[in-house]
Amino acid sequence: MTSTIQNTTPTTPDDADLVAGFPFPFLEDRYRYSTNVEPAEQPVTTPAGQWGTAIVDIDSEYRAEIDQRAAILAADPTRHAVLPHMVPATWDAMFTLMRELDAAYPEQMQLRSTGPDEWLWRNDILGIEQHFRYGDATTLPDEPLRYITSQVQEDIALLDQRNGQLFVDAGVVTFAADWSFGFDVGMSFLEIHGPVPRVRREGVITRAHEFLKRLQPHQPYRRSNWTLTIDRRLDVSTEIYPEWGPDREAILLVDDAEFGRRVHLRVEVQHLIRLPDSGAVMFLIRTYLLPLELLATVDPWRRRAAEVLAELPEDMADYKGIIKYRDRAARWLRNAARQSAPTGPGMPVWPTTPPDVDTTGAAFLVVAVGDDAETAHVSRNWVATAEAVGATRLLVLDTLTDEQDRRSLNAALDAALTGTRILVTGGQYDVMAALAMAREAGAIPAELSSYVVHTRDLPLYCAHCRTTFRVEGCAGGVVSCPGCARDLEVHEHHSPTMGSFLASAAGGDT
Repeated sequence: MTSTIQNTTPTTPDDADLVAGFPFPFLEDRYRYSTNVEPAEQPVTTPAGQWGTAIVDIDSEYRAEIDQRAAILAADPTRHAVLPHMVPATWDAMFTLMRELDAAYPEQMQLRSTGPDEWLWRNDILGIEQHFRYGDATTLPDEPLRYITSQVQEDIALLDQRNGQLFVDAGVVTFAADWSFGFDVGMSFLEIHGPVPRVRREGVITRAHEFLKRLQPHQPYRRSNWTLTIDRRLDVSTEIYPEWGPDREAILLVDDAEFGRRVHLRVEVQHLIRLPDSGAVMFLIRTYLLPLELLATVDPWRRRAAEVLAELPEDMADYKGIIKYRDRAARWLRNAARQSAPTGPGMPVWPTTPPDVDTTGAAFLVVAVGDDAETAHVSRNWVATAEAVGATRLLVLDTLTDEQDRRSLNAALDAALTGTRILVTGGQYDVMAALAMAREAGAIPAELSSYVVHTRDLPLYCAHCRTTFRVEGCAGGVVSCPGCARDLEVHEHHSPTMGSFLASAAGGDT
């Protein structure tokens, strides 16, 4: 899959872009250390958008973060280190990243062969055109690792494998989260992670080390890590602790509005790649920051982050450096339920947390629609509760725009006995469609429960086509009708029977 970069020169963060591409890290309401490794280049759909398609991610913060890296390296050269034996690995890393950029962003990045070991590299975003000979340092304006990290938002660490261990022997790390790359250069992977609580006792670090040693070329993996950061600071390295450390106490003195603006959920997406020529292991560390005030606009994220922070064990919160303000962050998120969501008599009112299973039911039908991780989590919890009470069926569907999936749901509804409790979860369109189908099959309100994991889409009934369509939009907004192509105003008026919102020509246009 290829992408085109739409905006790379903002002076302030693009809120919509930050939210849509944010890799929310929590799959459950609790967090513990784990290897949490999965194959790379698998897109992840979230309630707000999608992430994970490409190994190297370029977004609206590209120029700003590239400029930050240059300033940090100019002020502190220890953020860049290459031990002599790692020079071949730096060329391997640079070339691998150029190929990834060329594949992911072909309209802005190109790598072309011009002869044996001769290459032309173009980065049209930054206006770079460079002819080079692979392995010849005189043909590049900078050391290979530093050259390529001046064109990606990721930090890079290169690990050499020898004597059964991995050693961090090269890298450019300017956005460290409370650690010192300059201090760690030359240390083994096991030595670096020695201070992390629980990981040795629970065997996490040993399993991760063994996994990394087994990595094969052309089989990249990824994992995520997280913490909280005060303000939009990418560089919270140990070297400059006096600049940011005091904020951990000072943040407790600000009002709630400032707290929500300044406290950020910080997520690292780490790609793990065995380089094909040198055999070194490349760690790519891409850091994403999202303030709590934006996180809270995605209600499933708000609820889950609050639960994780409230439940996090003391030793883990202390190691992450959030022990002083994590309780306030959890309270802030719990109190930040969206008050502005329309709840008038013409609008559906969705529960903010998954409703409990009505255990007085004679049987249970759990319907999970879509591939959202929250959908899977909610439906699993419902099934676990229902199975302890009575006969339970889980029906997993892709989308109710698909005729086969609609037939499967109708068949399950037809087979349901009187008194069966029907629980539906998924996106707003699918939940509304499923509830309407259940009502048509004879279900009464007491038998129906639902939980909407996102509201970015809705079922729209065009008053002119007299047909219901799936569209992305919200009540009060304007969308283009997929049937008649009119611009339609989506009214704050829905029909539970039809399972759709009413829409008509915007501005009275015909």
